Amino acid sequence: MSSGSEIPFPFTRPDLSLLDAVGQCGDLTEVARRTGSRHGAVERQLDRLDRTVGLPLTLRSRHTARLTAAGSRMLVAGRRFFRQVDLAVQTNIFGRGSEAVDAPGLLTIASAEPLLEDVVEEAAATLDILLSVHNDTPQQVMRRLAGYHVDAAHTWSADAPRGALERTVRTYGVLDDPLWVTLPVDHRLADRDVVALADLRGENWVSEVGPDSEVLVARVFQAAGLPAPAALEVTDASVARGMLRRGDAIGLGSPTHPAVLAPSVVHRSVVERPRRSTFLLVDPTVVPRALAERLAALLADRYLKRFAEHHQGLLRESWWARWYREQSGGTAHAVRSVRDAGAPDARPVPAGTAPAATSTASTVTLAAVPAAAPKKFDIEDLDVLRAVAKHGSINRAATVLSISQSALTRRIHRLELGLGARLLLRSARGTDLTSPTRRFLHQLARFEAEFHDVAVACRGIALPASPRRDGAYRQDGAHRAAQLAPSAT
Repeated sequence: MSSGSEIPFPFTRPDLSLLDAVGQCGDLTEVARRTGSRHGAVERQLDRLDRTVGLPLTLRSRHTARLTAAGSRMLVAGRRFFRQVDLAVQTNIFGRGSEAVDAPGLLTIASAEPLLEDVVEEAAATLDILLSVHNDTPQQVMRRLAGYHVDAAHTWSADAPRGALERTVRTYGVLDDPLWVTLPVDHRLADRDVVALADLRGENWVSEVGPDSEVLVARVFQAAGLPAPAALEVTDASVARGMLRRGDAIGLGSPTHPAVLAPSVVHRSVVERPRRSTFLLVDPTVVPRALAERLAALLADRYLKRFAEHHQGLLRESWWARWYREQSGGTAHAVRSVRDAGAPDARPVPAGTAPAATSTASTVTLAAVPAAAPKKFDIEDLDVLRAVAKHGSINRAATVLSISQSALTRRIHRLELGLGARLLLRSARGTDLTSPTRRFLHQLARFEAEFHDVAVACRGIALPASPRRDGAYRQDGAHRAAQLAPSAT
């Protein structure tokens, strides 16, 4: 398959699985085990990929390998290409909605909130999915999502997230997040159960910045009709926690926010009942709706349990007790449903049978996975369809592909059977592509062009220095291929 620049598409799905294994473990023996290959075959395949792409995708020693910067970017671009292909098959050939059908085996998620390890473990146990978590500031989390570095984001906002993302995302509410104030234990108002913002305006405050550049404390005071505190330091979460622990400032906390738990501080309710919201944003072409709802429910359940464990004092107040009952009722039901289903049956189902998206994570419907996964197009399959489309008949396409007409006919027939859909129209006048297949190939050209844009950009990444004869990494074949590669210009 080729783009307008006649550069062959370099990766098959097994090629991407190989690069993914290198990125995950780095030990060539383990890579060979995971991919069902021999050690030598793995090295030859990696050399072939370097030559085909014209870039060093890996750096290798005798027993280890790691992805280069270009290799990591090409892996992400290749994954995205095949996800787009799978979605285009669903929307064009089967006429289904533009939602992911299959859950990814590994979900990359950027988080501005603490994701407890038992959330990661429970997701693996009950949802049969591995989470790769990248913790960052709310602004960086949204940048990672917008730049296709992650498939999902877990963040907070004073309002509904409204960042201008070119990427299509679906938003799921995790928890309605009321705020309290954290005071030094010897503060003049520490003996009160509830304090007013107006009484704290003259204090030293510390605050974080949200994904839309809002300063949380300033927004809370503004919503209460008060000017922002004059002494307000804006910093990141870790510095803010240190300042609160030392008593250098006061700040706002919440059930999802990483509250300071220390004898030096107390947490008090606020008269004005300020709030913020936490969300899970996912790419719907990657993360099925059912999986996103279940993950949001697991997150909410963990936050509520942590709140009950560490903030019993707040629960003595009727307002917080009522809030806790309202929030935990729905999420407890959802999480029980996930647990009762067991890991195998908790996998998402085709979009046509998934429940509708809601603004909260309180409703989760489970369904069984289809018995057999449908066939997915690989590069060779796409080559066949494009050859038929370009040359107008199976006869001419078979000649270009250097196979017999009968062999090509059988191959297309097996492809249709595996896919469960008709791809060609056969009549006395000859063979032609169906209209859905033509629409699919039209989209395919755009996906391929997008991938090659990434490949061209990767050529601008500086190549690593040549290895020593006895050094750690060997680049011989890859380095020579890079020297022969066409210029990015």
